[in-house]
Amino acid sequence: MPYLQERDLKQSLLVVDALSRKCLELGGPLTRQMYNLFRDGLYRELINFEIDYSWKFTSDDFLYARQIQAFLQKQDFLELGYDKKGSALTTFRAAEEQCRETNIRLESNVPEWDVGSVLYTAQRKIVKILGDVPSLDSLDYSFGPGATTSTKSPVACLKVKLSSRLDCSINLIPRVGLLLEELAGLTYSHAVAETDETVSVPVSIVPGKLAFVPKTCKTDRTIVVEPSLNGLIQKGIGSFMKKRLKLAGVDLRDQTRNQNLARKGSVDGTLCTIDLSSASDTVSREIVWSLLPYDWACLLDECRSPVVTYNASAKVKIDFLLEKFSSMGNAYTFELESLIFFALTAATCDFLHVSTEDVSVYGDDIICPVEAYDLLEKVLTYCGFTLNAKKSFKEGPFRESCGADFFNGIDIRPFYLKTLISDRVLFSMHNWFVRHCEFELANVAKSFINPDIIITGPDGYGDGHLIGGFELYLMNRKLKRSGACGTTFDTYVLVPKRLKGRPWNYKTVPAYVAGRIPDDPLRYLEEAVEFDPDVVRGSVGYKKASIYTHAVSIFSGYSAYLQSELETQSRLLSVGD
Repeated sequence: MPYLQERDLKQSLLVVDALSRKCLELGGPLTRQMYNLFRDGLYRELINFEIDYSWKFTSDDFLYARQIQAFLQKQDFLELGYDKKGSALTTFRAAEEQCRETNIRLESNVPEWDVGSVLYTAQRKIVKILGDVPSLDSLDYSFGPGATTSTKSPVACLKVKLSSRLDCSINLIPRVGLLLEELAGLTYSHAVAETDETVSVPVSIVPGKLAFVPKTCKTDRTIVVEPSLNGLIQKGIGSFMKKRLKLAGVDLRDQTRNQNLARKGSVDGTLCTIDLSSASDTVSREIVWSLLPYDWACLLDECRSPVVTYNASAKVKIDFLLEKFSSMGNAYTFELESLIFFALTAATCDFLHVSTEDVSVYGDDIICPVEAYDLLEKVLTYCGFTLNAKKSFKEGPFRESCGADFFNGIDIRPFYLKTLISDRVLFSMHNWFVRHCEFELANVAKSFINPDIIITGPDGYGDGHLIGGFELYLMNRKLKRSGACGTTFDTYVLVPKRLKGRPWNYKTVPAYVAGRIPDDPLRYLEEAVEFDPDVVRGSVGYKKASIYTHAVSIFSGYSAYLQSELETQSRLLSVGD
């Protein structure tokens, strides 16, 4: 399988070296310093190199220096001596201790008057945003894409989750009966007849499971695998909170507002970008009880896992009684932290009589006027959060938020290499460079692709083909007569991995799918993968597929973005004048 087949380590490093040498040609002294570290095999020094954007280098020099660093920062193929799981566990324990201290402080201490005023205003904002607690019959229940305590990740598909043991946390016991009433098909499939007139539904009471997922080449990230019934109701609550936040102007389905404001802040210096260390792991129990209405806090508390277990070894299990309210893995954590950070940020601006027009939050990515930075840091610290000084910017020409990095309004975001080189990786890399107008780097990436598998097409249809001049295939007479007026082009698509065989309650799948079809046709397309009951993570290969399109140029699917870029560059030029 040439498209998916990975090169070995030596060949992959040769590709990285060729790309780094091209960066060296295009960059400056900072780029040369980074390249020398790579050339000499000082990979740890390269990864740990901290760039200061107050240094007097050009935007190109910063861009290409960062690109050399990004080839290694998130990769998983070099053995550099980092204990990634141990580092993640240490961070988890530190966050728990931080939450413990926060819980004690919030229970016993009275904040300073300015912090207290901000917290009071934040409470009022949260009440308005959330509204009344939703009834269980109004929630949109669904499974997430990952594992549960009764379903392992390699087989985590819809039909297995519907067939697996029903689990819940100890906190969910008071509500589990009402929850099962709302999940009639699932409840019926698990019902066990006790007598001719009575049935029971067995539900196991289990803790969450501490697990690890990749983050960078230096450390993993800890998550908590939730019980299946907890996951269902958490997804429903998270979806409800997401809708309420959107009514308040916080759209958690769209990162472009944060990205555009980060660009603005890098140009005129009026906005700062704030990032927090281990944000989701430091949302303590008491900050939720302090800021949210009591009925909402009760609902969220009943649906969380208060205890998690960690398999330290085959014979040793460690149980943690969580000091945090919820962690990554809980399906409403992202919405909850976004709600808290938005309310605190907007309340800080209100206290200072600063406009909240440009306040924006996406998870722990916070953007606000620079006038609010110092007080907001004070408020966040009191609430138990740690501002990440290395990734927060209130001065200078650099801002970053939601995967967008801007230096004086210029996008200097690099391409991050995460795995060994394959043609599929090179396709993605080439297209990234083309979209960012780095055509020389794109050509270097293309030179390593097997020429026998190169196909091209327009942008906006994924990375299964190279963006570039392409050949459109004429429609046949039958399609033309049916009204089709477009053409087709070829692209590579992955063949999903499917489980063979059908569990005993496979008939519950149609009921689940019917209840999950969204009203918006576009959302239906986005969630279509959720409706395929046999698909699990991974693929079994690839195939060539024909895509129907009206595109007539390589950037037809990218025209709106290009128009936005042109308008932005025009504004930057006018500011410079």
